[in-house]
Amino acid sequence: MLRGAEAELLRGAIDMMVDHLLAEYRDDENAWRYGIDGFDMWDADQRIWMLEQVTRGLLTRRRPLAPAAIWEATIDAILCEIMDQIEIEITDPTLANPDRTWRQCVMDAFHCQQGRFPSIDPADDHLSNWRAVVATVGDVILAAASYQKTESLRDTNIERLQQFLVERGLPDDFLDVIPPIRSVEQTQASIDKIRSLVAS
Repeated sequence: MLRGAEAELLRGAIDMMVDHLLAEYRDDENAWRYGIDGFDMWDADQRIWMLEQVTRGLLTRRRPLAPAAIWEATIDAILCEIMDQIEIEITDPTLANPDRTWRQCVMDAFHCQQGRFPSIDPADDHLSNWRAVVATVGDVILAAASYQKTESLRDTNIERLQQFLVERGLPDDFLDVIPPIRSVEQTQASIDKIRSLVAS
């Protein structure tokens, strides 16, 4: 369960993701792609469900989710959302919140995790520098992500994949967990739950 500035950073990113997903789901707008195939490939209602499950896992005391590629991909998408917002903030400073920028939120989350601030100026406008800081924050949250490696092995070497899963202590169905198709009512319930979690 994330706490403090670390939780606040992810709450903000998840809230933005819900806005994108709602625009796609309700208004038939183009999907907001993160470049994370394990997240982007699913329909909007499925991505909303995935986001709800991960939000519960990160922001509540609920029992941890069993390891699965879709959860890791969802967390990576949240980190991509943070980078998207930093890029928007740098590209058009008029869109930045003058009281609390995304860059400051990332610095605070880093401090929450590491007990020190990163060696970067809050006004730094080099995306590569911020990618490194966000990646460090993400590494603490996600630890050793396995989904990209397992996906590549599934396409090339099944025996090596099985060995890799054993070495990492991952279940045999790590790549096989898929999000269910959701009704409108179920999807709305997921949206409501996410909203209540990010607002608390």
